[in-house]
Amino acid sequence: MESTVSSQHTGQRSTRIRAQIPLRLTRLDTAGQTSERCHTLVVNPQGCGVRLSKPLEPGVPVQLDELPGGKSVTARVANCVQLGTEGKYWLVGLALDQPGNVWCIHPEPADWGSKPKVAVAVVEAAPAKKNEWPYSQFSEKGEFHPGRK
Repeated sequence: MESTVSSQHTGQRSTRIRAQIPLRLTRLDTAGQTSERCHTLVVNPQGCGVRLSKPLEPGVPVQLDELPGGKSVTARVANCVQLGTEGKYWLVGLALDQPGNVWCIHPEPADWGSKPKVAVAVVEAAPAKKNEWPYSQFSEKGEFHPGRK
């Protein structure tokens, strides 16, 4: 397996890594359950780009089998671009249904964390007490100006 880290671009959710990971892609919709052995060109926790011999329409559900560690995941076609002018190969972008490091990339880039952590702050209101800071800073006459009498 070949891998190198590519540069990050604005709008990308995480670092893309160039990696050739063999897999089997199976189309899951009723239009035709075709299957093709292929390999990834780039991967990240949200999906990958693969080279196929046939185009797939955006939105088509697919299954990726024979991933590292014997994993199998589902995804949807995000986009499809013809490679070259002969129409021999297509670059197909796939969005994983359940994001994660299904590619077994180790060490994984820092921005590949399993799930974004959301900081939750619990703030309890302190009971208001007269003549204690900051309440002593305000008079009933108006604004408080330190150093002014």
